[in-house]
Amino acid sequence: MLKNIYHPALSILLLFIAIHSSATTSDTLKTKKDSTLVSYFFNDFEKFGNLRLHSLDTAITGYQNYDPLLLQSAFHETQGNIGQASRNLIPYPFLTNSGFDYGIHTFDGYLYQNDSVKYYRVLKTFTELRYEQGAKKETYFRAVFSRNIYRSLNLGFDLKVMNAPGAYLRQRTNHINFVATLQFFTKNKRYGVTANFLLNRLKINENGGIKYDSIFEQHLEKNRQIYAINLEQAANRVRENGFCMKHYFDLSRHPRNQKDSAFFAQRHVEFGKLVYSFQYNRQVQNYIDYKPNSKFYQEILLDSTLTYDSITVNRIVNELSWSNPSFGLDNRFRLLQVEARIKQQYVEVKDHTLRNFFIQYIPSASISFHPFSSLFLTAHGDYVFGDYNEGDRSVKVNLSQTLGNPEGKNAGTITLKGNYAFQKPGWFYEHYIGNNFRWDTAWQKQSLISGCFEYAFHNILTTGVSISRIDHYAYLDSTSHPSQYNKEFGYIYAYLNGNLDIGRFKFAGQFAYQTIQGASVLRLPAFLGNLTVYYTQPLFHGAAILQPGLNFNYNTAYYADNYMPALRSYYLQHNKEVGNYLYMDIFVNVKIQRARFFVEYTHFNASFMGRTYYTVPSYPMQDAAFHFGIAWRFHD
Repeated sequence: MLKNIYHPALSILLLFIAIHSSATTSDTLKTKKDSTLVSYFFNDFEKFGNLRLHSLDTAITGYQNYDPLLLQSAFHETQGNIGQASRNLIPYPFLTNSGFDYGIHTFDGYLYQNDSVKYYRVLKTFTELRYEQGAKKETYFRAVFSRNIYRSLNLGFDLKVMNAPGAYLRQRTNHINFVATLQFFTKNKRYGVTANFLLNRLKINENGGIKYDSIFEQHLEKNRQIYAINLEQAANRVRENGFCMKHYFDLSRHPRNQKDSAFFAQRHVEFGKLVYSFQYNRQVQNYIDYKPNSKFYQEILLDSTLTYDSITVNRIVNELSWSNPSFGLDNRFRLLQVEARIKQQYVEVKDHTLRNFFIQYIPSASISFHPFSSLFLTAHGDYVFGDYNEGDRSVKVNLSQTLGNPEGKNAGTITLKGNYAFQKPGWFYEHYIGNNFRWDTAWQKQSLISGCFEYAFHNILTTGVSISRIDHYAYLDSTSHPSQYNKEFGYIYAYLNGNLDIGRFKFAGQFAYQTIQGASVLRLPAFLGNLTVYYTQPLFHGAAILQPGLNFNYNTAYYADNYMPALRSYYLQHNKEVGNYLYMDIFVNVKIQRARFFVEYTHFNASFMGRTYYTVPSYPMQDAAFHFGIAWRFHD
């Protein structure tokens, strides 16, 4: 198995060596050979006058969190092994992208997606290798590479391989994610192109949970491998590949040199930018069970000897937009920035017996108003024409006011947010054909109206409260079938996120309170909290850094959704409360020049706080376990 896993990794590394040896050594960026400056940008670069660069994080704070889910949120319910399906326990703001949505997103946290692809800007060749190992032979490997091939032409890739057998039978996950990137910008920055090729391959064995929770909770058997499970030969497979290319052209002339900049700043007329993007994506979801007569399912509809449910979604997107940049030649925000887009989307959905085709047109517009340096207003709206999502629409409005000088001393920023959405439930909630489930129905559009007040004080504190009204909410009921709550209900969400430094101690916390008013079809824990305490100690005159720490994670008890592997989805259950359990980790991070290390003992309290650690009923979370990892960066 490991040989199969690392074969793609070896191929990519050999490709990197070939590129490294054959590429020209001349770079358009004139800099010293020992420069290690690395930054990156995302696919929304056309919204700004210049590339919106983010510095690559080289700190060790948080380095022990390599699970992709933890990098997105500290609060999920999942099945107790890295790489399995997950559900975010804080659903705010509920919005999805306008247009066709299949409706299953439980594995999105482990997929490379176009919007999250990083395009690196480097002065020299940049490579980062990372390796982690956990309990039960869990392994994680990642390689990131970026090189300027010629002038402003840059090639790169990001490869991630993860294999986790798990503590229980049929719990193995095996994921491979790969993205190759290309970027090119002309010298005067009037034309640019970015492109990426994505490949995701997820393999998830499904055991349906353990049969007898009491054996685990009373610790009647220590060997997890002999626990009886509900599914003995079931698995989910997700395969996805895609290609995206984006061109932008600045319709305005740029100053040729520094001397012309003052003249252009006074007399230059901006005609904006045209951007055209093309995207192709193909995703295949398979559920396989070689033993469907396990009495786990309520019924078998097609074949009692083999389940092979396959869903294929093909998507082709063409998008054209015009915008004037947010920043002028003086690098200041413009008084008014506008953007107009038109997206054409072709979607093909194929299941056991049917193939459906959709063509949609989605116009959208955005506006940013910046009358004062401390006041900022943004608004975005879109509308869907065509087929399944005809009439879908959404509006987002943000108003921010800095209390003082934005570039100097100030008392923080107050933000008011408003969201409105009127959207059809995902296709999955209306049409599905499988060996164990089948439905063909129609639901009304879901609607959402929410308002939020937020206060942020630099990078130290962010707190806020939002109130939402949700109508015609679509969900899976206790029989794992879709249903719709045809009344409105309220959702209140309050949060506080903070980073506090006291001497060499650092406290990083995320805390949330949420409540559902008027319905029981959406189940969430009332309180969630995650606190990490770090102590940072420089060593050898700053040549190395030692950082021990503790992490605590908790949420109150509630009737968490159960998981149906055949649907890759969560559904309501009324029999078992989970939560009201404190997870505690202890770790040590170390940095020596360009190398980072960590050693972590996760959930060290498992043996003395009672065996009630579930986030999904009948799926115990991981026991106490050692993890360690190393990352090394190269700049040559």
